[in-house]
Amino acid sequence: MREMKDSGVEWIGEIPKDWKIVPTKRFFRNVKRVVGDKVDNYERLALTMKGVIKRSKEDSEGLQPEKFEGYQILRQNELVFKLIDLENIRTSRVGLSSYTGLVSPAYIVLTNESEDNRFYYYWFMFLYYNEIFNHLGGDGVRSALNAKDLSVIPIVSIPTHTQYCIANYLDKKCTKIDNIIEKQQIIIEKLKLYKQSVITEAVTKGLNPDVEMKDSEIEWIGKIPMHWGKMKLKYATKIMRGKFNHRPRNDPDYYDGKYPFVQTGDVAKANKYIKTYSQTLNELGYSVSKEFPKGSICLTIAANVGDVSILGFDACFPDSIVGFVPLDIIEQNYLYYVLKAMKLQFLRKAIISTQLNLNIEIIKEEFIPIAPITEQMEIVKDLEKRIEQIDRAIGIKQQLISRCIAYKKSLIFEVVTGKREV
Repeated sequence: MREMKDSGVEWIGEIPKDWKIVPTKRFFRNVKRVVGDKVDNYERLALTMKGVIKRSKEDSEGLQPEKFEGYQILRQNELVFKLIDLENIRTSRVGLSSYTGLVSPAYIVLTNESEDNRFYYYWFMFLYYNEIFNHLGGDGVRSALNAKDLSVIPIVSIPTHTQYCIANYLDKKCTKIDNIIEKQQIIIEKLKLYKQSVITEAVTKGLNPDVEMKDSEIEWIGKIPMHWGKMKLKYATKIMRGKFNHRPRNDPDYYDGKYPFVQTGDVAKANKYIKTYSQTLNELGYSVSKEFPKGSICLTIAANVGDVSILGFDACFPDSIVGFVPLDIIEQNYLYYVLKAMKLQFLRKAIISTQLNLNIEIIKEEFIPIAPITEQMEIVKDLEKRIEQIDRAIGIKQQLISRCIAYKKSLIFEVVTGKREV
């Protein structure tokens, strides 16, 4: 058992007695090599949640520069950091580049003469996983860290051969963990696709495999039972669109009142029913908004087109969400599942501009299958049972992923701080 000592840094804790704590600038220096007129000599790189990857200069996703001359050069084996917008935990990132190329001028690049910076990559990943970057410099969350801030962050000074041993150990262990996570994610995606197919099959074909079928003449529906009908959404439901344009979203004149304000993210994360909201509107916001009644089925028509959930309370909505109130001819839960089945159809019909947008006039003209009310209720009852089983299987896989991620974080922390000897 190695002898330990207090590191003097609360978030590091104890370290081996022969290890030292030094500032990052002892081993790294910040560089910013603006590419200028040599831009064509380099590929574009991006720092993602999965590390540094190659990215096409023609890729138009997200905010894009008109030109890349202001980008900086990142070289192989250099560390790169995105330490802006730290209030949003998921946007801070750490990477060790396997390539030489161009990255955003907003990134911080650390370099040295070492041939292998894997150990310090894991060290900074320990900080990232434990949200150290997000809470440096006192209470609360800072908006950003600059290169000077990064240069004084404590790191450990250990022999090079010890760095290699730790990096090799973590490479091996983390690869195994990542492979397990990837396999579970693949299974989850397959289960989600299966769930979607189960829903689509039920609301377009019914539960009786022996029933006589006919052509609906609607591509996304295909054949339907002979005794079913079809109808445009505008005749089966009352359709309303949210009114409030929440851009700029931080305008204080409209918010913090008594009226629940549901946004696209609330619809997306709801399992089936929207039970919570993260924002409210005041009287002024309410006056320029549209209130949907409890029980409305909500459909997102911008950004993540096609997310569907049922509203559990009266609430206001932005213009990126459409609400449906079913008429007597269609049962609420059946309509919910029909709209879930139409996600791919809605995506096909979306108008692509800076982001996906779905025109409400297009939605109104879409046909849906109409089964007899009693059959609709039978379909819903059967679907609820089958979906519960699929969701339970997905939940088990997600729990396994969560345990793997927690173990990986703990493993990296214990190994890079010397609490676990390798």
